[in-house]
Amino acid sequence: MLSILKSAFNANTKEMGIVSNNIANVNSTAFKKSRTNFEHIYSKDRSSSPSKFSGQGVGVNEPLLQMSQGSLKTTNGALDLAITGLGFFPVVHKNTLETPFFTRDGSFNITATGEVVTNDGLKVIGYLGEENQNLRNLVIPPRKINEDQSTSMLSNINVKSNGKIVATYGFDDEVVIGNLILASFPNETGLKQVGNNRYQINSKSGLPNFGIPMNGSLGKIEAGNLERSNVDVTSEMITMLKAQQAFSGVSRLLQTEVDVTKRLIDG
Repeated sequence: MLSILKSAFNANTKEMGIVSNNIANVNSTAFKKSRTNFEHIYSKDRSSSPSKFSGQGVGVNEPLLQMSQGSLKTTNGALDLAITGLGFFPVVHKNTLETPFFTRDGSFNITATGEVVTNDGLKVIGYLGEENQNLRNLVIPPRKINEDQSTSMLSNINVKSNGKIVATYGFDDEVVIGNLILASFPNETGLKQVGNNRYQINSKSGLPNFGIPMNGSLGKIEAGNLERSNVDVTSEMITMLKAQQAFSGVSRLLQTEVDVTKRLIDG
């Protein structure tokens, strides 16, 4: 009995931790909530009769990611990019193109040297130039040397729905910089959370499939917008109250078990 109650304590504690994390990230851009993944534990003998099974408590597997779309928030920022539909932005540390992270948070910035980066400095990768062949760190040069050797400064950045990046230098000199790409997965809910709203691949998620937005099943880019988290605070608060009530109930059962055991020992 004590082992069953202990498993219930652990399960309720983990659920409250997951719900607390969801609520704490309600305002995090493109955050995806998780749901507790419970499982029943049974003992079994060699008989196949259901009457031979007995409950041994509850276990908690890895939390289940909920990848539903969040609503959009308009910012009008040139490099504030939301994905509507399927896909993740691939981002990397320095030049480690072979081990990217993946995120739905498209609040990007541009460095003094023109590199497109996340808020914490990871580099966004995609195709440079007009030929969509080799993946590179995306760079939007802050200035352009013209044929007469004069210099034009970057004045505007426009990202199309299909991820094409067009930079304007001076008043009206438009240059195609390259193309953002998105990644999809056989099982996106199996991705591993690694903090800062980023994910890594593992055996559950499968390998990424890279492509241009709006190609095949991939979603499109909404420039000037950011995706909100998909956390419903009211729903999370209800779940937390249920977990707290369950925790309280298990506490009373444990106290009863202790009292009964004490009486048996004293008797």
